[in-house]
Amino acid sequence: MRRIFEITDKVIINILGVLLIFLVILTSAQVTLRYVFNSPLPWAEEFIGFLMIYFGLIGGSWGIKHSIHIAMEVFVKKFMKKAMKFVYILETLSYVFLGIMEIVYGVNIMKLTVFQILPATGIKVSYSYAALPIAGALMLFFALERLVEMKGERA
Repeated sequence: MRRIFEITDKVIINILGVLLIFLVILTSAQVTLRYVFNSPLPWAEEFIGFLMIYFGLIGGSWGIKHSIHIAMEVFVKKFMKKAMKFVYILETLSYVFLGIMEIVYGVNIMKLTVFQILPATGIKVSYSYAALPIAGALMLFFALERLVEMKGERA
C-alpha cells in the first residue's frame, strides 16, 4: 500500500510541474505578445484559465497529503495529545466529506455543461468542470492515506 501512495505522489508532483511550466510559458508569451507586439493570442486566456483550474484543484488535493492547508495546530497544541489526534481525525474526515461533495457536484455540473463550448479554444466547458471530480477522487485517496498512516501509528 505504501508503494502505491509513493507512486501516486510522484505522478501528481510531475503533473503539477508540467501544468506549472505550461502556465508560466503560456502566460509569459501572452503578456509579451499583448504588451510588446500588441497582438495577443486569442485562445491563450481561456487555456490559461483551464490550466489554472486543474493546477489549483489538483494542487489543493495534493496538499492534504503533506498537511500544507491551514490547520488548527496552534489551537490544538494547547490541548493534550489525544485532543490533537481527535482533531486530526476530524480534519481527515472533513476531507473525505469534501471529496465526496466535489465528485457528486462536479459530475452534476459536468452534465449541465456538456453542450457548452468555450468560444476561442473550442474546449467543452464540462472538461473544465471535470477537474472537480478528479480533485475529489484525489482528495479521497490522500485522506485514505492519512487514515492508513494513523492506523499504522497505533500498531
